[in-house]
Amino acid sequence: MSDVLVIWRGPAKRASGLGKASREYVSALKRQGIKVRIGGESRARGKIGKNRRKVLIYHQLPQRWNMAQERKQFDRIILNTIWETTRIPSHWPKKINKFDAVCVPTTHNKTALRRSGVKIPIYIVPHGVHTKTFKPSNKKYPLPIAKGRFVFVSIFGFQHRKNPETLLRAYWEQFSADDRVLLVIKTNGYTRQETGKWIRSRIGAYKKKLGIRKKTAPIVIITKHMHQNQIKGVFTLGNVFVLPTRGEGVGLPFLESLSSGVPVIATGWGGHMDFLNDGNSFLVKYRLRYPQISMNSKYAIARRFRSLFSGKGQKWAEPSLSSLKSLMYSAYRHPELCKKKGRRGRTNMKKMSWTFAAAVLKRVIEMK
Repeated sequence: MSDVLVIWRGPAKRASGLGKASREYVSALKRQGIKVRIGGESRARGKIGKNRRKVLIYHQLPQRWNMAQERKQFDRIILNTIWETTRIPSHWPKKINKFDAVCVPTTHNKTALRRSGVKIPIYIVPHGVHTKTFKPSNKKYPLPIAKGRFVFVSIFGFQHRKNPETLLRAYWEQFSADDRVLLVIKTNGYTRQETGKWIRSRIGAYKKKLGIRKKTAPIVIITKHMHQNQIKGVFTLGNVFVLPTRGEGVGLPFLESLSSGVPVIATGWGGHMDFLNDGNSFLVKYRLRYPQISMNSKYAIARRFRSLFSGKGQKWAEPSLSSLKSLMYSAYRHPELCKKKGRRGRTNMKKMSWTFAAAVLKRVIEMK
């Protein structure tokens, strides 16, 4: 048993990717013999904290906190964070440099922080995936229209960074109603107003704006809340997972798709490049661009989060529409290649466990 008490401040109860990562890190740390408590109050001076070194892990984007007050309670204060563009917001480095260390999940994140002026030690603590949960044998999500079709699946929050407009346009332009294909999108909005009806209306208006009038290959859009057992089946429903993202800190759905034996079509830039490669994926060509360029486009259809991604010097990837169309068509024409890449991805993911991630994090926590 470790002599450290960890207070974990993160969104462990949220359904977001950050929330999921919080829960997984905490559970895996406990399996490593680390005593962990979740919440805002440390209670570190109680019986459980006696004779233990006290470490605070702040698993969030940098926000407001009273560092002077925290220093009175904790022996070590660590930030565990993530980022998607080439640089973090300009007011973050000063805040981050007050921590003892910062943990990030990928090389992409470490590069962005260093480039932005973060000077404290940076440790790469990867994310993981449960290969016994996300596996090729999982029962497919029941969708009668998928029978006999080559299925593209995509799972993302309906925001501009995920690039839904390029995904939709590539599919509409590359495939016709005569092709035996299907695109299944599992998505969600970020406010009460961003309902399934709102998302569908945005997509419909975008299609009209593009001037597409002909009957196109079918799309199924799922916006309802789904439990993990259903999500597992969405992955295995697909022949390939596709997301032409503009930037990812990690990309948990990529990990879960590969673990399910389903290869990935993704932009060849971002945190996911620590584990995506030509052996398990189809990588879309791109150019680095300032986020405002696409945000200000008349074709932008999803929530932009301008305050986060419009800072000085920040860039992200703009995937090539033609490259995406070509790769989607290639996957469709070569299902055996998809199976081969999926098998390779499954093998790769067996090395990426949350237990391994927690072992790396434990070493950072126990440093003095």
